[in-house]
Amino acid sequence: MNEPASDRMLGRGSAVPHFEVKTPGGVTFRYPAIWQRRSLVLVTLAAAGSEAEEVYLGRLDALRTEFDRVDTEVVVTRDRVRGVPAPGAIVADRWGEVVHVAAAPGAAELPSPEDLLDWSRYVQVRCPECEGEAR
Repeated sequence: MNEPASDRMLGRGSAVPHFEVKTPGGVTFRYPAIWQRRSLVLVTLAAAGSEAEEVYLGRLDALRTEFDRVDTEVVVTRDRVRGVPAPGAIVADRWGEVVHVAAAPGAAELPSPEDLLDWSRYVQVRCPECEGEAR
């Protein structure tokens, strides 16, 4: 039986839905504010926090300047975003095309902040037209 499109998990090549979430600090983030301007790293967390999560968020925060250098917005939330695993992480280009998706049972198993930064760097140098020619 096919699941409704709204329940399907995003995959490589999917489009990120426009969404609005609150960060753990209570700041509202609206995806349309960066769409077509900056790439996106979206990290979704479990409803309840943990010590491993705090360590992970500290490592992620330590790389904010590096993410800025590659025009990438890093958003962390406990809110649910349609199609995004939770806990999980996605990396998408400035047009909302997903290039990487990862689901995890907890914060300790999420892709490392360094891996997310590597994916963000890849997004900045990839050539979508060249990828199309290779298909």
